[in-house]
Amino acid sequence: MRYFRILFLLCLATGLFAQVTKPNTYSSSKDADPKAKSILKQVKDQLQIDKGVVINFEFKYTPAESSPIIQSGTAQLKGKKFNLDLSEQTMISDGATLWTLLKKRNEVQINDAADIRNDPMSPYQLLQIHDSPDFTYVLAGDSKENGVIRDIIEFKPLDRNAEFFKIRAEIDRAKKQYKTITLYLKTGDQYSILIKTQINKSMEDSSFTWDAKKNPGMKVEDLR
Repeated sequence: MRYFRILFLLCLATGLFAQVTKPNTYSSSKDADPKAKSILKQVKDQLQIDKGVVINFEFKYTPAESSPIIQSGTAQLKGKKFNLDLSEQTMISDGATLWTLLKKRNEVQINDAADIRNDPMSPYQLLQIHDSPDFTYVLAGDSKENGVIRDIIEFKPLDRNAEFFKIRAEIDRAKKQYKTITLYLKTGDQYSILIKTQINKSMEDSSFTWDAKKNPGMKVEDLR
């Protein structure tokens, strides 16, 4: 389940300290870099998760000692609700229940959404990482790709027992949109999301539920 949890994160959708000066001066979320705070506020205002957003992305999982795995996907988010569609599985949540559809097995697994919703690596929390009290962050410089200037913000988890040690986000300076988000695990594995498009869009709540009547013959495994 950890694979899907981190993959789903990192929707998304929604990165630390390569160029940071005096990183130890930021020891809590309240001490986060004011310049980074200003940029993230603009990203939040532009993202409008509460109203609805559709993100097309490319997900890349790079194990520490093997070749990367790459796949494309689409994420729809609205408040605490989400719908993540990938080649082999779809994850849907209305904020209370999580349905994981395993396409090749024609099976749906049902879980309580609380664990993912409250997990700092879930898509809902990741895209609002700037509001989380579980991180501190700094503006770590900028980069330029295809003529587009990106601000780099690096997040550090305050929990020393976290599975990862940093998250690096690259933000389109002009559009105030995330372009890439990379999570670095302590094992050496990396999870990256390249955001291709981001469109604010109103969506019906029915997009965030799974209906057994519309999926006859699908095996149901309730794990709640």
